[in-house]
Amino acid sequence: MKKITKTFVTTLAFYLCFGGVAQARSITSISPPTGPGQGDILCIQVQTPVATPFPNNDNSVAASQNQILNFPGLSCTPKTFQVIAPIDTQLIVEPSGGTTEYFFTETAVNNTNSTWDGFSFKIGFGVNDNFAPPELILVPSGFAIPDFDFNGSSSDPQPTSSKFTQLLQDGSFGFEWSGGSVAPGETVDFTFSVDVPDDLAGNDFYSSFTIRQLPNATRVPEPTSINGVLVLLGILSSRLALKHIKKVAINE
Repeated sequence: MKKITKTFVTTLAFYLCFGGVAQARSITSISPPTGPGQGDILCIQVQTPVATPFPNNDNSVAASQNQILNFPGLSCTPKTFQVIAPIDTQLIVEPSGGTTEYFFTETAVNNTNSTWDGFSFKIGFGVNDNFAPPELILVPSGFAIPDFDFNGSSSDPQPTSSKFTQLLQDGSFGFEWSGGSVAPGETVDFTFSVDVPDDLAGNDFYSSFTIRQLPNATRVPEPTSINGVLVLLGILSSRLALKHIKKVAINE
């Protein structure tokens, strides 16, 4: 696993450093989501086509906005988590000639046994064990990879959540929601924007990027674990009491 990821990152860094002139990307389709967070859910293995009526339009004015509604699309919508683990969704891109921005809406379902107290998003490349986060990718000055749009113009919408109130940015490639909760069986809605910027002309190196999502849950002892601790404390207390009685008897 580490070898594959290292090779991928090294190759990407090589092409970024020694490639040609910059060009851009626009999203053409969305692959079915994958990852341990889905548990045993089987997603329909179909690509979701993405319409880009305003390519190279880096703003989110409603009249000229590229929208991806009900992400991830035709396969596994809404996105259902059965385990507190990542779900990765690849987005397929092609050259377009400038930075293209997309506005996403999504619903996530908590089908786990834990209450979520946070939810994180991260952009990278590859899926599952081959997922490479941006901090491992060396991007030279003048080039960029897809990122979340937090600090655009006043018309750019900020990320929103129907359940969480606090947003922590991790650079421009990730963010994490907190300040709320999603109980088992409940859903949470999100909106966010993604910029798909310049890539390298001629090489056509990366043809997709990944949005990784992961719910966060504070682990608490299961009821059985609590009972086990109580039983253990009872046994220890009994043994200490027995030792004390024996000691008193000997001294007398």
